[in-house]
Amino acid sequence: MASDPIVALFEIFNLVLILIAFAIFTRLAFKGKSLGNFRFQLSIFLLIWIISEIPHLAESIGFLAATGYEETGLYLHAASMAVFAIFVGWRSLRFLSFHPPVPTTTVSLPTDTPKVLKS
Repeated sequence: MASDPIVALFEIFNLVLILIAFAIFTRLAFKGKSLGNFRFQLSIFLLIWIISEIPHLAESIGFLAATGYEETGLYLHAASMAVFAIFVGWRSLRFLSFHPPVPTTTVSLPTDTPKVLKS
């Protein structure tokens, strides 16, 4: 636990904000509904990242004896970074895929003959 009361107060404040962020991103993940949805993918990444931070903050304020959780938090953090790398890589590949250029001509040719020439 932090010996300075101001540091302890900010650690508690950080834990509360992390838990609020967890609730927000859980809600966004459920609203995403599809694995291919950008909102869902980003929310899952952030949830893993948030979960990896909770044991560290809980240990720093003395709420949890994190002797076995330090490595678990590290593994969860590494997993969130791997998911993020896959997420960004997948989105980048889709962004960088070849799309044929849009025609730049603005001249349109009539498809029907004018009424004057029909008779």
